Amino acid sequence: MNPINRDPQTTARGVDFRDDLADRLRNDRDLEADYVEAHERASLGLRIARLRAERGLSQTQLAARIRTTQSVISRYESADYANYNLETLRRLASALGADLRIELREKSKT
Repeated sequence: MNPINRDPQTTARGVDFRDDLADRLRNDRDLEADYVEAHERASLGLRIARLRAERGLSQTQLAARIRTTQSVISRYESADYANYNLETLRRLASALGADLRIELREKSKT
């Protein structure tokens, strides 16, 4: 099969990547923990960026509202960022007209 015409959700071995990922996550707890952590970070950054865009704000405008710099907003919107500050998150939520919720949940027993 020509790799250019291959279904983007199928690996070179002909396995659906979602099925392959699910299998790997089931069988490798370290990979699962890393995947969940990366997903949570990326989701938070994406949510901040979406809320900002929905409010019609630039990164610079949002930064001014919470008395920080545009580069801080850029970092907080990055999928790779992990050093969030709780007070900054509170200020961001307030400036965006959003609720900040942080919760601890028991791990599912599998």
